[in-house]
Amino acid sequence: MRTRETTPSTIAVESARNVAREVVKNGPLSRSETARRLDLSPASLTRLTKPLVETGLLIEGEDRADPQHGRITRPIDVSADLRFVGVKVTLDAVHGVVTTARAVITERLEAPLDATDPATVTAAVADVVALLVAREPRVAAVGVALGGHSSDGRVVDVSRSLAWHGVPLGDDLARLTGLPTVVENDVLALTQAQHWFGTARGLRDFALVTVGVGVGCSLVIADQVVRREDPDTPTVGHYVIDRSGPVCPDGHRGCAIAYLSSPSMCSAVSLGLGRPVGYDELLRLAADGDAVAGRVVRESAEALGRLISAVTTLTGIQNVQLSGEGIGLASVAPDSVAAGIAVDRPDWAKPLTTTIQPMGFDEWARGGAVVALQSWLDRYPVAFTAAARNAESADQSASSVPTLPGNTA
Repeated sequence: MRTRETTPSTIAVESARNVAREVVKNGPLSRSETARRLDLSPASLTRLTKPLVETGLLIEGEDRADPQHGRITRPIDVSADLRFVGVKVTLDAVHGVVTTARAVITERLEAPLDATDPATVTAAVADVVALLVAREPRVAAVGVALGGHSSDGRVVDVSRSLAWHGVPLGDDLARLTGLPTVVENDVLALTQAQHWFGTARGLRDFALVTVGVGVGCSLVIADQVVRREDPDTPTVGHYVIDRSGPVCPDGHRGCAIAYLSSPSMCSAVSLGLGRPVGYDELLRLAADGDAVAGRVVRESAEALGRLISAVTTLTGIQNVQLSGEGIGLASVAPDSVAAGIAVDRPDWAKPLTTTIQPMGFDEWARGGAVVALQSWLDRYPVAFTAAARNAESADQSASSVPTLPGNTA
């Protein structure tokens, strides 16, 4: 395990990064509260926040009484002018959004994909970004979420759904758009969005289980997202729930994808009814009492419960966030989900907390915007480390502070 060299410079950069992240996630905050949360002295906080304010990342609010000490204070917050583009790539479309630094969507756009080869996808994403930037020219960075693995945020090491290997998507998009671009697995990106700004905000430990075209799972333990280092590690979608169950497209019997993916469920209901049935209709039929759709949804919901039980038993996590464009099955058949959890979980175990958040592809794209924000914040302090040090000995003017990466406002 490599360790980061600790020097006064690296400590200053890390401290500045922590200040920026804390204010973005939880602001507006008084200076005393920010210092308390990060265990900083008032002088250190002043030194670290000065270049952050001068370069436009943070702003100072109106004077108000500090609830902790009763003194008049000027809270610090993130600039309302910052914008980030998030993109979700599917097999047939590119979904793009623009968000604020607090992940509030201000613009959205969808464009069809005629093919999934790297050149076609790269051009389509670049076009969507250009159209969104034309609407919101203050964009600082871009994040792309897709089903795949990237170890460095620049190259898609592997995407089995897109049949990609070693595609420099992030580098190519940065060149085409002129904006810093990061690439991330879509489930991890959604996890980051939920952790910072969603229903999992404030939780130090939780699991995110997603259901849709595929089945995904991500963990946050001790406030950190758990990452897979090996792109060839099997995902939770092929976790076997029942070896006598249906077969997935890869030939695995009884895995999570075979039970829970929307194509698998639609195929089962379509076969039973003798006609094509889409996912939304499938759920409506089940809710209305159709025998075929009801049986498939109940079996899938119970399989979801068993998957939840496995994830929580193996990790010790008590809080599970359920999401994805197909998670509606959990709302249609909640008793079956509970029954599935109970199959493999002893009755003396502490009850789990589950939160269902139905969502569309815009929310996946929002996850891309959040990882763009996070990556941009990680680079931001490096650009003003010298200014932060010099601020101790000289009163620099705002014009002498270096322009920061992607900050073109």
